[in-house]
Amino acid sequence: MKQRTSIFFMIMVCSVIIFAGCTSKTKTNSADNSEPEPITLKVHFADEENFNNAFIKPAEEKFPHITFEHVEGDLQELIAGKKAPDILWFWDQGWLEYASELEMTYDMRDLIEQSGFDISRFNPNHLAEWQELSGDELWVLPMSTDRFALMYNKDIFDQFGVEYPKDGMNWDEVIALAEKVTGERNGNEYQGLYMPKSGAPIAWTAGNLVDPETDEPLWPNNETVRKYFEMYKEAYSIPGNPFIPEHWEEGGWPELFAQGKLAMAPHWFMHPGEEANVNWDIATYPEPENGVPAGGWAMGVSSTSEYKEEIMKVFDFWYSDEQLMNNTFIGGPLSVPYAHLFDDGSAVERALELDPDLWENRNMEALFSLPVAEPLEKKSEYQDDDKVYDALYQYIEDDQMDLNTLMREKYEEELVRIEEEKAQK
Repeated sequence: MKQRTSIFFMIMVCSVIIFAGCTSKTKTNSADNSEPEPITLKVHFADEENFNNAFIKPAEEKFPHITFEHVEGDLQELIAGKKAPDILWFWDQGWLEYASELEMTYDMRDLIEQSGFDISRFNPNHLAEWQELSGDELWVLPMSTDRFALMYNKDIFDQFGVEYPKDGMNWDEVIALAEKVTGERNGNEYQGLYMPKSGAPIAWTAGNLVDPETDEPLWPNNETVRKYFEMYKEAYSIPGNPFIPEHWEEGGWPELFAQGKLAMAPHWFMHPGEEANVNWDIATYPEPENGVPAGGWAMGVSSTSEYKEEIMKVFDFWYSDEQLMNNTFIGGPLSVPYAHLFDDGSAVERALELDPDLWENRNMEALFSLPVAEPLEKKSEYQDDDKVYDALYQYIEDDQMDLNTLMREKYEEELVRIEEEKAQK
């Protein structure tokens, strides 16, 4: 009996060992040969070559188990058609607001903490710009930043015998300089200064244009707004530097600059292009104290996506220093949203490597030496910057317009507009 028991016991022990060994081997092989489950991530962006080269192709090589599907068009229609994107792309705050109305935005803070994504690389004011709608929540990660500068034509300054603009100049100094480079030389007429509509400084220097608590219109009685109205009037009152309505829009002034007829243009930066054949350079935007907004584009995770953790892995790759420095879609190295790449000189160095003809001997530091302006802590949903620009347009176009009268009229119009918009909700 004892012998049978011993034999049975030995058989059981051996069986357990063999089974354990087999089981262990199976798990090891499974672990060794495991591959991520194939998934498809829908990206809210058109199937566009430059975008694909900058984002999709590198990610497909890095993550062979992920297929990226382009979905484009209105978000609401995509949702209705069961094609809601996993990855959201935002050109500006307006797109983000629309996504939030459709409940497509998602607070990424927990994902960021869990994934170890280094959020400290972003300027806090840049993140805060994109959080005007979300409060403490973080719906997006900035993918790029706008760069502001005072562009100028060196040849025009040479013809008038005037020194080039310098970094740190304010608006009064720029307008005074414009008077010196406006007029006729060698049979050609030159305008000294274009004053910007898109990216006008009122948007980030005047504070709340509508009271966020009471929704009362503030801008008609705002001293900073009035100062800029007067400043614009002064610039366009320079003889030979008239206000030309078609130049007010973005398509007008770059053409004038490319033709070699405009001496200065303070704006978010866009170079005139090789075909322009203009001897240009840049100085800092004329807001040395207030700084400039960061703006740019951004990406976010949609609330409906089933693959949020996988998206964060893709974001970690796309937002790496190496990928951003080689990403020409966002505007090249000088548009990356990380300050440390400018502080250590690597962004400037990379820009020179990629396009030496464009950047050789240019004042590149002017693009990123100003601080990022502080955004509003709270903003009324009825604030409409375009109403201010429309009034500014009226003021500079009409030589006889009285500013006090205009502002009284606009205050009354704003009261009516806001009440009408409230009634429609």
